[in-house]
Amino acid sequence: MSSAAPPKRTTGATSRCTSSPTSSTASGGAWRGAPALPRGASYRDWARVLGREYTELIAELHRGHHTLLDPYGATNPAEFFAVATELFFERPRAMLEHHPELYEQLATFYAQDPAGGA
Repeated sequence: MSSAAPPKRTTGATSRCTSSPTSSTASGGAWRGAPALPRGASYRDWARVLGREYTELIAELHRGHHTLLDPYGATNPAEFFAVATELFFERPRAMLEHHPELYEQLATFYAQDPAGGA
């Protein structure tokens, strides 16, 4: 009989991310490290838009420019996703105006339109 404690179970929300943050594809064509997208959403579009926006944020910060997205989002792609999510819910109209493709990807992911079709 083992004295090891059983693994902890979590309650509430389940993880929406695949297991490995690499650029190769997982089964079914999903990008590893990308969240489980709603049916009909494109991982190719997700990777293109979020990758471009992340790269642009880094470039803007290197140029010393002020950005709508919090600079902490340039830390790594996971923090970029967190910062983009905050902006999506806290200042949706500004995000829609300045980052429309990013807004659309998050609107599809969260199945919400907090800008109200502005």
